[in-house]
Amino acid sequence: MTAATTKRNHRLRRPLFVYEGTSEQRKRATSWVPAANVSESAEEYIIRLAVPGMDRPCFQIHVSGKELVISGKKEESTEKDAAGKSTYEYNYSAWERSFGLPEDADTALTQATYTNGELVLHIPRNVAAIDSGEVDVFIY
Repeated sequence: MTAATTKRNHRLRRPLFVYEGTSEQRKRATSWVPAANVSESAEEYIIRLAVPGMDRPCFQIHVSGKELVISGKKEESTEKDAAGKSTYEYNYSAWERSFGLPEDADTALTQATYTNGELVLHIPRNVAAIDSGEVDVFIY
């Protein structure tokens, strides 16, 4: 038996619609968490997340006490049709990041913007900051 015949027979014994390596690639793709850069100045704390390809409605920012939780969900569907054959590929990804905020962070005045694939949060510093309870932050 030649190597070509062995390869062909191996392909025929595999289950239908199985793509080699895709399950591991998809596991890695769905366990993605965006990178964050945190900086501070005398006036505010700044958190920047790199999240390209998402839209504003995909994000949710919630503050509870001094804990900031940023989450995102995205579902994509691709349809390919070539010569009467259809292929559908779905990509669903969800992630969540949480940050413990310092005592002087004024969570009631937190602002967020999303432009060019970067989510930026500005959290003002205020020595007399009062615990604002639970707040959802709107993204501009």
